[in-house]
Amino acid sequence: MKRFWPIALLIVFVLIVFGVGARIEQNKQKERTAVPVRAELTIYSDLPTNLTTLLAQQYEMQYHVRLNMLPLTEEQMATRMTLPVSDQKGDLVLTTRDNLDIGVKYNQLKPVLTEGVDEISDRFKNNDAFWVGIWYDPVIFAQSEGFYNRMGRYVTAWQSLILPGDWAVIMTDFVASRSAANILYSFVEIDGEEKGLQYFVELKPHVVQYAKFLSTPVRLAALGETDLGIGNYSDGLQYAKHKYPVKIIFPADGTPYYLTGVGMLQSVSNEEEATRLVKWLLSKQVAQLLEDNGFYYVHTNPELPKPIDSLGRELVLWGTQGGYTEDGKKVLLNKWISQVRFRKDI
Repeated sequence: MKRFWPIALLIVFVLIVFGVGARIEQNKQKERTAVPVRAELTIYSDLPTNLTTLLAQQYEMQYHVRLNMLPLTEEQMATRMTLPVSDQKGDLVLTTRDNLDIGVKYNQLKPVLTEGVDEISDRFKNNDAFWVGIWYDPVIFAQSEGFYNRMGRYVTAWQSLILPGDWAVIMTDFVASRSAANILYSFVEIDGEEKGLQYFVELKPHVVQYAKFLSTPVRLAALGETDLGIGNYSDGLQYAKHKYPVKIIFPADGTPYYLTGVGMLQSVSNEEEATRLVKWLLSKQVAQLLEDNGFYYVHTNPELPKPIDSLGRELVLWGTQGGYTEDGKKVLLNKWISQVRFRKDI
């Protein structure tokens, strides 16, 4: 019998731990419900669910306002922004600049008038304040440490990336991700369609893989499985924070970026609370909240420090406006597929 006593004691200990844990969680739930929710806002968003859940929980805990986050895909959001105002419901939208511009075109939004919006750079907001950018994710070169030490510190611009050399590049298939496709649209907006597509023709000899997922190029560079990955700053900094041997390079000749913003719907039910939420989203507190939880975006709030790359340089952003139509995007993607992706003579 004595041999079973340790097992019995272990079982009792585990049951006590579970019991104490359950009681603590029960007490926390009581604390959360002790202060009544004084308002509710309905928000449509195509951001990652774990991000919107984090924002909603923090805001309710701090201000006792419940944020009902209704998740949509980017395509669904684009469609929703074209609905007649009579069919509109909800208070705010959290989405990309392209979708916010669609909302402006179809009179879905009303001006956001709150402290802090005036301080945001004009490039990150609508001229008539129908929406304001909160954060953005610039495109970077993620270089393996080995390549950086060998010659990567000299491959620091889009134009130097296409020069003759033995470096291997991984990028995301533009068809697989809207954020990745934004790189193509930005090149075309800056250089025109012919020259923009030609750039990727000249880059192709270096490209060893078109990845399906947006984070893959950065991950493989961080693991030393490729010389350079074209990807997002948020992914690159995440790997750098976790001490992977990866170098973040900001293209010296400027770079595209993916802007996320907020707009207030014409159907807003509580404009005062909605305005207060917009102000909070632009705050330093939210920037710190996201960073503490592993979301490494660049925030539009000018009071926050500017990021620097592994060479100590600041970002240079392209002056793109976006606003590409869905039909126009499809045409460009089809041309990229036929003239670059599956072209056989290069």
